[in-house]
Amino acid sequence: MKIIAAIIPAITLALIPALALIPAVSSAAQMIEVAPFAGQRYGGSFEDTNTASQFEVGDAKSFGLLLDFDTEPDKQIEVFLSRQATHLATTGPFTGNPLFDLTIDYYHIGGLYMLPMLPESERVRPFVSGTIGLTRMAPNRSDLTTENRLSLSLGGGAKFFLTGSLGLRFDVRGIYTMLNSDSAVFCSGGCTIKVRSNGFVQTEVGAALMMRF
Repeated sequence: MKIIAAIIPAITLALIPALALIPAVSSAAQMIEVAPFAGQRYGGSFEDTNTASQFEVGDAKSFGLLLDFDTEPDKQIEVFLSRQATHLATTGPFTGNPLFDLTIDYYHIGGLYMLPMLPESERVRPFVSGTIGLTRMAPNRSDLTTENRLSLSLGGGAKFFLTGSLGLRFDVRGIYTMLNSDSAVFCSGGCTIKVRSNGFVQTEVGAALMMRF
């Protein structure tokens, strides 16, 4: 219940710009794809300038929701919402490794372009997608602060249509979160980590059940 309560406000904020664009779409094209997904997220690391230690985010399962609003026959507005419950670990001389549990959420909006059907199949449509939005990194410790940073994603995959309104979707997505060099993160009074990095990169692989309405 706590997870649902935390993600509902972000879903609402992410949907506002997408819903605002729907009236401009012709009535014949106003179809929506809803695709809850599960996946695995990899990567994410940065260096602490205070100790020269390397901090790494543990690979862990992810889950979320993809919403796609038709605009043209091969184009969609995409809302991408994803959560990973992981931990932060370090190679440095710290006790209690991993340091703390960490929840990383992505709240994005962007677009998806459908490529032509594969010649050998009339049911498979490859696609490419790109989104922009917010990364939220929340440590599971009351003495540390949550970080909110701008992020971008670029991905691709394929949709496999079982029927006209039901199918499966497979995605691979790279996500880049912007971090200023020498910026401080997870601060509370003093700063726990001072980052030497121009970005934070993760890769997510997912599979979804896709429903069209």
